[in-house]
Amino acid sequence: MRKKKLMPLILILPLLLYSLLIAIDVNRIYAQAEQPPEISITAPIGNPIRPQRDGVVIAGRESITVRISIKVSEASTKNWTQIEVLADGKGESPDNITFTPITSSKPVIEITDLAGNVINRTNGKWVGDNAYFYVDVLKPGEIGNLYYTIAPPQSIPKEPIYISLKIKIKLGPSYDWQEIVKTIKVINPPITRLYIVVGLTLGVFAALIFLSKIGFFEMYSTLDLVSMAMIGATMVVWVQILGRQFVFPITDRIPFAYNFAVADIPYVLLLITAIALVKKPGTASLTLFVYNIVSEIGWYGINPLWWAYPFAQGLPVDFYLLLRGKAVLTDKAIFFKRTISEEEFESARTIPGLSYFDGFIMGLLRGFFMQVSLYLVFYPNLFRLEYLWEYVFWWVVIPWTIGNAIGGAISVPIAERIREAAQY
Repeated sequence: MRKKKLMPLILILPLLLYSLLIAIDVNRIYAQAEQPPEISITAPIGNPIRPQRDGVVIAGRESITVRISIKVSEASTKNWTQIEVLADGKGESPDNITFTPITSSKPVIEITDLAGNVINRTNGKWVGDNAYFYVDVLKPGEIGNLYYTIAPPQSIPKEPIYISLKIKIKLGPSYDWQEIVKTIKVINPPITRLYIVVGLTLGVFAALIFLSKIGFFEMYSTLDLVSMAMIGATMVVWVQILGRQFVFPITDRIPFAYNFAVADIPYVLLLITAIALVKKPGTASLTLFVYNIVSEIGWYGINPLWWAYPFAQGLPVDFYLLLRGKAVLTDKAIFFKRTISEEEFESARTIPGLSYFDGFIMGLLRGFFMQVSLYLVFYPNLFRLEYLWEYVFWWVVIPWTIGNAIGGAISVPIAERIREAAQY
C-alpha cells in the first residue's frame, strides 16, 4: 500500500527537479538582463598594438584622447535608450593644475559590436568645459565608445600631479545621474635618460673627430664611404617611399606582422649588406646615421636630438664588428683582429654556420637596442608618450628583436652575393 502511495511521488520528483533548475536558470538570465551596462574610462588611448599606460600622462604633450566605453552584455534583453554623458574636460587637482579642453575638436560617438566593427558614428558637442554625448539607443552586444580631446599641462612644478576628471552618466530618462571619477597622473618626461644618450652620442662624435685627426678614417676607403652613403639612401627609399606608401599599410593588417618586424627585413638586409661590403667598426652607426639625416631632410625636419638614435641602435652592432673584425659574416673563427694576413685568414679554424650566427646577432642587437631606446628614451621625451612597458616589452620589443635577428640571418647569403658582385 505504501509503495503505491510513494510511486506517484517518485515519478513526479524528476519533473520537480527539472522545473527547479529551469526556474534558477531563468532567474539568472533575468538578473543578467537587468544588469546595467559596463562602464570604463581610459585615458590616454593609443594604438592597440602599442598601448599607452592608462592613467599616466607626460607633461608637455600636445593632446590626449579620453575614451568612455559603455558596454551592453549580449545576455541582456533590454535596449538602453536616451543615454546622456557629461564629461569633464578640465579636472581638478590639489595644486590647481588642470587639463585644457580642445573645443576645436568635436567629441565623437562610435557605436560598435563586440568585435569592434563600427555600426554608427556621430558627434557630440562641447558645453562649456564639458563634452556632452547623447546616445539614442544601445542594443545587447553593442559598445558605445565616446571620445573627446584635452590638452595636458605643458609643465608641472613637481612630480607627480594628480588631476581628477568627473564623468557624469545618465543611463536613460528613468535613471539618476551617476558620477565616475577618472584620476590621471601627470609626470615630467624622463629627460635624464635623453641627456645620457645625447651625452654618449656627443662623446661618439668627439671621438670620431679625434680619430679622424689621428688617421682613423684612413681605414675607410672612398668606396667604403660611398657604399655606406648609398645604402643609407636606399634605406630611405625603402622606408619612406615604398614602405610607408605601399607595403606597411598591407603588412600591418597581418596579425603579428608588425610585432615581428616582417616589413623591416629588407631594411635589415640593407644594413647587413653595408656591413658585408665594408666590414669595419662604425659601419652600422654611420649607415644608420645617413638614413636618419636624409629622412629628417626629406620628411621629418631637422632635430639634433634624434641624431643620437642611429648610434643607440648602431653602436652595439659596431662593437660586435670590432669583436669579429675582418672575419665577420664568414665561417672563420677569428676574433679581435682588425688586420690579418690572407695566409692567417685562410688557415684559421672554420665553424660551419658562423656567418649566419653573425647576421643573427647583429640583427638581434640592432632590433633590441632600437626598440628599447625608442620606448624608454625617445618617445617619452620627444613625443611625450608613456607606453605600457610591461606589454610593449613582451609584445613589441622581444618579437621585434626576434624578427630582426631572423632577418639578419637570412640576409647573410644575399649580402654575400651582393658583395661578390660588387668586387667583379
